[in-house]
Amino acid sequence: MEPALIGVKHLQTRFKDVARAAQKGQSFLVMKHTTPLFRIEPVTKKKEPRYTIDDIMTIRFTSRDRNLSKKIDTYLYNV
Repeated sequence: MEPALIGVKHLQTRFKDVARAAQKGQSFLVMKHTTPLFRIEPVTKKKEPRYTIDDIMTIRFTSRDRNLSKKIDTYLYNV
């Protein structure tokens, strides 16, 4: 999606509207006469991967270390 072109004056007078639109996903290119000054873009959050029970059941950890479980508990739970 191409950013909407807006002037500096428009940004100053309609800042709240521009901010709301950016929160909804709209990008803006702020211009002074015919010169682009800066871009306003929405902040995107990283999506955490989601796993199903089937995904978790297929994960297998292999190690020859017989104390791996204790080491993990020590690391994670400070036990």
